Amino acid sequence: MIVNIYTLITLFLALVSHSLGWFLFYYTIKTVRSFTVFESAEKRNTFEQKGYLIFLIACVVLSIRMFSWPWFYLMLQSLVPEVPGAMCMFGVTRILPTTVLFLQIIKPISFFFIGGWLLCYYIDKSIPTTPFKRKILYYLLPICVLLLVDSSMEISYVLRMKPMISVSCCATYFDVPLRPSAMIPQSLFGKHYQKTLYVLYYFTNIILIIFLALTLSKKGMISYRKYLYYGLAMIAILNIPIVIFAFSEIIAPRLMQLPYHHCLYCFIGNGIVPDAPIIFGLFILGTFAIGWMGILRFVCRNTKSQTVTNLVFVKIINLSFFCFLASLLMVTIHLFLT
Repeated sequence: MIVNIYTLITLFLALVSHSLGWFLFYYTIKTVRSFTVFESAEKRNTFEQKGYLIFLIACVVLSIRMFSWPWFYLMLQSLVPEVPGAMCMFGVTRILPTTVLFLQIIKPISFFFIGGWLLCYYIDKSIPTTPFKRKILYYLLPICVLLLVDSSMEISYVLRMKPMISVSCCATYFDVPLRPSAMIPQSLFGKHYQKTLYVLYYFTNIILIIFLALTLSKKGMISYRKYLYYGLAMIAILNIPIVIFAFSEIIAPRLMQLPYHHCLYCFIGNGIVPDAPIIFGLFILGTFAIGWMGILRFVCRNTKSQTVTNLVFVKIINLSFFCFLASLLMVTIHLFLT
């Protein structure tokens, strides 16, 4: 184990959330089963009062796990000086690469579903009758599984992290002609794929911003909300690989003023572009917000809660609109100034 303040905090948070996660998982199952056991309204109310402790613990633990995603990359960045040959976070990921890859996959998945659960819980608490309590408890079960897997793998990674050999520079992976970020768009758009990626990057993001603006209008919210959301979801999914390829091949090299270097780890973590994490964070948050609307539509679908749900919808749409617009403007300003 490499000992510094980042790894110690990571280990502490993972141990706390893992321990509380088992407690949460056990009592969530117990609470779900008890809904069908209690016939008396008085006994049911007494037991539901105990359930508030479960929701309180859930909010605390799940908030910690959401925070653990950005903190994980801060920890990787802090380990760069400790790993021989590492020039950025990518070099650190070459130590226990399978574990790091798994963590980099499960953490955004956990962040997305945990965020959706917290929004559902917020809506349920905003309604005096709490109509979605049972649905939220059922939803909490797979969340607990994600929490336990994520925290256990994080504990394993921190404890087993012992760099014994020198790793390769990120340029040997990201700057070769056969890199996937170049070969995939080139096979789709031909040799001049960079211009097409530019156009697609601006086109899909501008379309998303327009759709979000239309959804905010009264007509969009009432008459065409369902169809606008489906359009938003499809474009948002399509936008993810477009943004990744555009940043890898065009935007990141230009903003770093390193035209032949295509490493996103360097772009985000090396400080050459100080606001790069904010640009990426806004894009991720805007994309997740669209997905969270889908979770709310599925879990919190009830005529009695329509008013509260619509208010939360408007806040999420505003958040997504701001995130996409701010990210696009920041990129545009950088490109204009370089």
